[in-house]
Amino acid sequence: MSEKGNKAVNEISKKASECPVTKVTVYKDRAEVCRQLETAVVAGVNELHIKEFVSIEEDSIRVEGQGNATIAEVSYQHKFVAEDEATTTDKVKKLKDELRHLEDLKKTLDFDAKLAALIKQWSILDNFAATAAKHGQGEDSEDKKNFKLDNGYFTGMREFLQQYKDIGIQLEAERLDLENKNEDLTKKIETVERNLQEASICYGGHENRECVVVLEAEKETTVQLTVTYVVWGASWSPVYDLRMLTEQGDLKIFYYGLIRQNSGEDWNDVKLFLSTAEPSVGGTIPTLPATQLAVKKIRPPAPRPEQFLRTAVMSKKSSAPPATMAYSMAPAVERAAIFHTPVQVTESTTSTTYEIARLSTVPSDYTEHKVTVAIIDLKPTLTYVTVPKVVPHAFLQAKVINTSQYTLLSGRTNIFLDNSFVAKAEINSVAPKEEFECSLGVDPGLRVDYKPVVKVNSSSGIISKTQCITHEQAIEIKNIHDYNVKVLIRDNLPRSLDEKIKVNLISPFIDAKHPEKTESVRLAKNNNVEWDLEIKGLDKVEVVLKYTVEHPAAEEIEATTSIGN
Repeated sequence: MSEKGNKAVNEISKKASECPVTKVTVYKDRAEVCRQLETAVVAGVNELHIKEFVSIEEDSIRVEGQGNATIAEVSYQHKFVAEDEATTTDKVKKLKDELRHLEDLKKTLDFDAKLAALIKQWSILDNFAATAAKHGQGEDSEDKKNFKLDNGYFTGMREFLQQYKDIGIQLEAERLDLENKNEDLTKKIETVERNLQEASICYGGHENRECVVVLEAEKETTVQLTVTYVVWGASWSPVYDLRMLTEQGDLKIFYYGLIRQNSGEDWNDVKLFLSTAEPSVGGTIPTLPATQLAVKKIRPPAPRPEQFLRTAVMSKKSSAPPATMAYSMAPAVERAAIFHTPVQVTESTTSTTYEIARLSTVPSDYTEHKVTVAIIDLKPTLTYVTVPKVVPHAFLQAKVINTSQYTLLSGRTNIFLDNSFVAKAEINSVAPKEEFECSLGVDPGLRVDYKPVVKVNSSSGIISKTQCITHEQAIEIKNIHDYNVKVLIRDNLPRSLDEKIKVNLISPFIDAKHPEKTESVRLAKNNNVEWDLEIKGLDKVEVVLKYTVEHPAAEEIEATTSIGN
């Protein structure tokens, strides 16, 4: 009991660690933490000191609660306290040992050598497939004469292609597993290095921060308080597992939140909320500055050093003294009875908050901790897309409508095809009821052969000679699956930027006036030629892009590439 202003004040002291964290709302760059405590107060003025706070946003602290008392004042203050040298040294030693262990594990992994070996195995497999295909068709006239397309040939080809597919899936799984292990070790090493750096910086002492709550009561009673404040060093990001089950035709999206925090306090068994709000952006509408034009004036020469010094001294003498900073805050509810009405808001006009069903534990180690937001079942429309000029593979693509109530934020995805991990990708933001497309990775069951282009040169004219180059590009797609697939093939028709150069499409025929007559082939955006095909099981299809380029024989053509223009 102490006296302040001739009034007896009952002082109560608690550590922040003694007040359990019950609720945390994580934003993109910070988190709001709620701690609860119960304390007895006497009649009159009570001063509650909650000590050993972590670094917080000072203006964010507020206190609410229940009980027959009144909050008179809430303030926040801190002071420097020397730290025990032995404690800091032991912490740094443990971090250095952990860093050395992780670096040894990364050396043992030998990522570069193992990745090179897998790439070499892929090359050997492709070369073997090419050799087997040539041998099956016969290289000399005698072999071609004895070559028969009988049932034995197709059975052997089917078995070979199945083995090629199985070995390809195995090699790809080994490559992805190797990359995941290397990425995981790299992240852990970065985290330990960051923690080691912070421990070294903090060597020698720390700031002791405390919140002071002044409570006034008419009689002795017990009150329950909720202390809410914002901490830095916390963030969350979405990540997804896309699992495509081809037999059922179902797409399952496992929506996770990756939480990282180094606020200095551990969150153990707390109710967790993930918010899409961005407090860092602010809520004030910016003012649009006016744009003014004037004749440019010649700048005067720069002042001499002694002239600048004289001006600086004069300015310093005339400046006002700096304002002092106080750590006290206005009370959240001034001289009002403490009544708490719980309000749960899951969605507003500007943001959405996801409530995690299970209690979660997130230590202050700045490593990623995964929590499940939702599991979403969707019915996609599947098709294959190939751009063989860039990558000679077929990508399985799903077109789907987000029928859930969840907004899918931009984030990275792990793609599984029939429970096999196939690739990593990115997903853009998708609102509920919005249609979106997502790539499900490369399917080795479709082989794409982008054959060498055939060019034929010719010229015409006597006085003004014109050179004509005919380009013929063949694309072959083999379906190794025993079921039909829909494939979109996309290739590029060059576009002339000069009236002297003329590009004429010969094949495929596209009726520009009546596009409905050639629905399966079209000239799309960026002068891309697109074919919509359905390939039967264990069958192959070949399409041909043929066009001519005419230009003056005396002129030389320069070819450039661009994306999205």
